[in-house]
Amino acid sequence: MVTIADLRKKYLGVPGCTDEDLEIVQAIRDFVDRKIMPRRRDLDGGWHHDEKLAMDTIHELHQGLVDLGLQRMFLPVEVGGLGANRAIGGMITEELSRGDCGLALHLGIISWTMMPFALAGRIDLLEPLLRKVCDDQPHASCMVITEPSGGANVEDPTQHCRTIATIARLEGDEWVINGRKMWPTGTGQSDLTYLTVCSTDPEKGDEGLALIHVPPGPPGLSFSKPMEKMGMCWTDWNGEIFYDDVRVPKEDRMAGPGKDAEIFHDIMGAGRLGSCLFAIGAAQACFEIALDWTKDREIAGRPVRDRSLHASILGEMAQRIECSRAYYQKISEMQGSGQFGRPGEPFMLSKCSAAQNYACDTAVWVPNKAMELMGAYGYSYDLNVEKYLRDVKIVQLWLGGPQRRWLDSALGYYSFEW
Repeated sequence: MVTIADLRKKYLGVPGCTDEDLEIVQAIRDFVDRKIMPRRRDLDGGWHHDEKLAMDTIHELHQGLVDLGLQRMFLPVEVGGLGANRAIGGMITEELSRGDCGLALHLGIISWTMMPFALAGRIDLLEPLLRKVCDDQPHASCMVITEPSGGANVEDPTQHCRTIATIARLEGDEWVINGRKMWPTGTGQSDLTYLTVCSTDPEKGDEGLALIHVPPGPPGLSFSKPMEKMGMCWTDWNGEIFYDDVRVPKEDRMAGPGKDAEIFHDIMGAGRLGSCLFAIGAAQACFEIALDWTKDREIAGRPVRDRSLHASILGEMAQRIECSRAYYQKISEMQGSGQFGRPGEPFMLSKCSAAQNYACDTAVWVPNKAMELMGAYGYSYDLNVEKYLRDVKIVQLWLGGPQRRWLDSALGYYSFEW
């Protein structure tokens, strides 16, 4: 079993963590090892991607994490949370992703969708949602961004939100929303919010962007069947969302002209930085699989990992993972200090974007190298390396994709427009 001392070495760059904090991380890691690791293929739905098997497993494991207090761990005690030290949140997400990054996303998306409410100071809308999250049942949430024309268009700060085709029209005391969205996590599953990125007038650019809380179940809100994908087959439930004269109260807009766009770009920066954790956790899992497998397999009477060529590959895996983790920790510290601007401003958005690209490149490279070390065994279904590779690829693609993030990295050093 991994000790507190082991965790302190692993997460050396995280300041302000006590032994009591690390005991929480240790408990989550223990749950991952005992409960999630043996069920990884079930989360995928088995060889034939059986939906019932996958959904039953997701619910069982999600409920287990709720029972551990994870769903409400970092929420204020005033709303029923446990008020735990937020500094360990990244460690916990990485440890969960080491088991299954789709399951980690299923939980992490709740915090991400609550962030705009907090940034807008909308305690009136946020408090009832947080109290619901703090009960003893699993919950799901949904951030609705991407459109048929492309998610990178919406997320591109140089396009100033002019491509958004989902329109919110104010009629009296209600917003009337019409449009179509693609790919959001939690499509048809959310029981908290469908926080919708839309526009009151695309010609107004950033001033026209509106972030509107759409609760589950209003007339006119409908969903497609889930999209079939390479990875995260059931843990990340994606589809299309249709808005046909969906009406919500005027007060359910987050902040107003200009401020909504600022909040939107901030959650993009924060989301890109947080994505590093899913990638690092998956890479760490594949490294551990390869490390264990090469211990027991032999080349000419000696363990594979004792041969210099193979040892150098394992060493490079470890180096890239450690660098990705250190990169995330450094940018997280910069963001948390408040000294370098908001996460959506060019300087910090540049840093968050680069950190995600580096971590995701690592997360795709490591399982690929693990397969090369393990040969057909690495390619096989039973040893899970192929599942991590399938799952982690979408982490590299979401929130604009790597090319969009390279452009945003450049925007931290000079400005340009299309």
